[in-house]
Amino acid sequence: MTEEKKTNRDLLLAEFGNYCLDISKLVFGGIILAGIMELKVSKLILFGIGAVIVLLTAITGFTFIKLSNSKKE
Repeated sequence: MTEEKKTNRDLLLAEFGNYCLDISKLVFGGIILAGIMELKVSKLILFGIGAVIVLLTAITGFTFIKLSNSKKE
């Protein structure tokens, strides 16, 4: 029974991935709240830029989590 030991690098990548996913969720919530408020902002621009940022941070987070789980050979 061999147990893979996670290195500090793997733990750091996993934590950064989780951090990116948390940022993605916060931005998504901010977009919803800003859309509900009566601000003088174009909703198309708000949702467009917000969606791009949410997607980028979510993809970055999942990438870092996948990198932290990859086997070293």
